[in-house]
Amino acid sequence: MTLEDSISTFANFLKEQDTHLVTVEGINWYGYSGFMMPAYLPHCTPAISESVAEEVLKISGLPFVRWDAGFGKVVKETEWWYVLKRGPWDIENVKDKKKRWMIRQGGKRFSVHKLTFNEALSKCPKVAQLAAERYKGQAKVESREILEKRIQAAQKVPGVLEYIGCFYEDTLVSYSENYIQNNAVWLANIRHDPAYLNKYSSYGLMDGILDYYLNQKKMDYVLDGCRSIHHRTSFQKHLTEIFGFTKEYAVLKVKYSTIFKIAVKLAYPFRNIFWALSDKWINTTVDNISAILRQEYIRRSCADL
Repeated sequence: MTLEDSISTFANFLKEQDTHLVTVEGINWYGYSGFMMPAYLPHCTPAISESVAEEVLKISGLPFVRWDAGFGKVVKETEWWYVLKRGPWDIENVKDKKKRWMIRQGGKRFSVHKLTFNEALSKCPKVAQLAAERYKGQAKVESREILEKRIQAAQKVPGVLEYIGCFYEDTLVSYSENYIQNNAVWLANIRHDPAYLNKYSSYGLMDGILDYYLNQKKMDYVLDGCRSIHHRTSFQKHLTEIFGFTKEYAVLKVKYSTIFKIAVKLAYPFRNIFWALSDKWINTTVDNISAILRQEYIRRSCADL
């Protein structure tokens, strides 16, 4: 599949889910968590001008649009990065002997393989619900209705979405929901039944994922995502310290609507207060404001790059 085909396929997949999609000068953007962002994995993202971003902002009617530039080209460290693993994957490269043992135990106790869409639809919702109970409302998980809509879209537009499952005997205990684009994969959602974590199910799942995508399918990289701006997870640190994921830097760009820009400017001097509150108090509004202000801090730090 060519790069152009891969890009259009992902856009068609989003359309099938009724995702808010905007195309300006051939560049696809989609609605994500209340803002617009390009519908590409970082290595596929085209050069985006301020005028294109301005037009997307106008058409979408959302408070801001976000994109980045320079992935794979920025040599110096910035405040904006992606966390990813390039191949091949070899457990012997894990430096910590105890962690290496835990990964091996996970590999022995669990089996990991790609799920059919029917398997995903019948088995994943239960794991997602158990994961939700573990996080006590701090993480959004997929309902059966959401999964069904995604899977229906994937069946109409093949080659975009895959599920990898981790099994204890015949029971699905963990899974990863993955998006494919131009020979790379984004691990968009990973869910675990907490009852099996002490048996190292999470280690077994990640070991299986990396072996499948990097060793067997020879993909360019496995992506966890961009830098977290909510700071409620240590998962990226876990991936870098144990599985050898690395940070690859880029430059963050943001364009706000007029009213939202004023609000961010007024709130920015109080960012440290919101960050402290967010660290100590679980509150959706405070957490969202904190994230917006952290995003603005990162944007400003990248302004001269």
